[in-house]
Amino acid sequence: MLDDVDIWAFVAGLGLFLLGMYMLEQGLRGMGSRVMKRFLLKQTSTPFRGVFTGTVATAFLQSSSLVGLIMLAFVGAGILELRNALGVIIGSNLGTTFTGWIVTLIGFKLNLTTIANPLLAIGAMGTVFLKQDSRIYYTSNMVLGFGLLLMGLGEMTGGFATLAENFDITIFQGHNTLMYFISGVLFTAVILSSSASMMIILSAINAGIINLHEAAPLVIGADLGTTSTILLGALKGSIEKRRVALSHLVFNIITAVLALIITPLLLYIILHIYNISDPLYSLVAFHSTFNVIGITLILPFIKQFLIFLQIILPDQHDRAELGVHIEQVPTAVSDAAIAAMKKELFNLIIHAVRLNLRCFKLNAEKIFPKDLTNMLTGHNRYEDDYAVIKRTGGEFLGYTYSAQSQTRDETDIRELTQINHAVRNVGYAAKFIKDVRHNLAEFRHSESEYIIQQHHHFSDWFGSINKQLLDLLANRHRELFIEKRDNLIQALRTQYEKNLQKIYTDSGENRIDDEQTSNLINVNRAIYLSTLAILSALAVLYTASPKLETEIIDAATP
Repeated sequence: MLDDVDIWAFVAGLGLFLLGMYMLEQGLRGMGSRVMKRFLLKQTSTPFRGVFTGTVATAFLQSSSLVGLIMLAFVGAGILELRNALGVIIGSNLGTTFTGWIVTLIGFKLNLTTIANPLLAIGAMGTVFLKQDSRIYYTSNMVLGFGLLLMGLGEMTGGFATLAENFDITIFQGHNTLMYFISGVLFTAVILSSSASMMIILSAINAGIINLHEAAPLVIGADLGTTSTILLGALKGSIEKRRVALSHLVFNIITAVLALIITPLLLYIILHIYNISDPLYSLVAFHSTFNVIGITLILPFIKQFLIFLQIILPDQHDRAELGVHIEQVPTAVSDAAIAAMKKELFNLIIHAVRLNLRCFKLNAEKIFPKDLTNMLTGHNRYEDDYAVIKRTGGEFLGYTYSAQSQTRDETDIRELTQINHAVRNVGYAAKFIKDVRHNLAEFRHSESEYIIQQHHHFSDWFGSINKQLLDLLANRHRELFIEKRDNLIQALRTQYEKNLQKIYTDSGENRIDDEQTSNLINVNRAIYLSTLAILSALAVLYTASPKLETEIIDAATP
């Protein structure tokens, strides 16, 4: 009997269906990802609007997991707040029910080959022959993806029809509701797609393998099982990301428990009051109804739900640890990746400035603004902290390359490159001071009163400049930075040249020997170049202008 089962038709259909979803995602990412991201940012100002946005986005993308992962990325990068993302996450549950409606309205009522073949022909030809990275190319990806979805659905339904003819279907029947529910949870958690689970369940009920009352708990379980994708995405995430994943899990648990309790009532209403006799329509109506009920019940208690999440996962103190932000955000979502890199750049500047102040034996707590003192965590050996900066630069390079390779947006690519340059400049800023660290140590232990005075002068100058830079960093005010940058550059250059002239004059008058002259020149230039590098990194952080970093370097070049 097993030899007669066309199981490969079903497996091939599932593969085609998943490949179709992948092609749709590729096409959307190429031609409309930036529009979709802007849409999500603008349409989540309230939980209700977030629910609507999540529903529409998931219905369009046909993947609640993808929408959930995008929300994780946006929250992890600080683009969206938890309360806004929560609405989208909840709405994605309702959005994913559209898959069932599409399959029921189209998949089992029409000849799928008749529809799929033209789509496959047009989409495949465009994907193969059209110029890549063009809008029409990505449109072809979407057409091909939709054709593959329909073909895969046809193969799956055909495979289940064969199963129904050759298998004793009674082995699938007679289990209790809880067993079907658990099966739905586990199966969907394994394949990481509630849409695919819905395809299989609808195909099984269409083939007569299971009835409506057995399919209902499977669908409930599939909704809960799909939370596994977001849970996996938040394993190494921030507190906010873990709250998003926890909110998704808790909401789905509440909805699932409620749905299991009222399943008999809902099916009675659908079958006898709404008079929907077709089991396929009945099942998708059941799926949508219990999700609408869950959303309706949770929306009025969003504030309390947020408080609950904060109690379960309390806030942690902000830290200037390096690498934590880019670890939390996937590079596939370029807007989120850029935001994460900027947060990482912010921390990197803090780390470099603090490290440089140590070389001058300056107390960072007296120089750092109050808003940033909470980021002055305990430090290690100087060499270890410097190595962290170098390692972070390498991590940024790999992260930038990955992000650039997954986006077609030229603006995003340029901004990613600029941020990478800024990270490199921060590394230079630390290296310039590191290279004169031994000179500063010699100055401190010098027997020459002149050298000691010069060391105090350099220390005061360096502390003053960094205090101004840190004040700008703490304010995070783009216009204020643009207003003060020219004054900072001019003051930096004037003092640098003034120091240089004094060194030359004192050397000519034999107040210092040649070695002392060389050391003083090196320290003076190191302060100048290090400060300039930090200023350039700040310019990129504030994205005041694509040419701003170059303008600063050109203006400050002696």
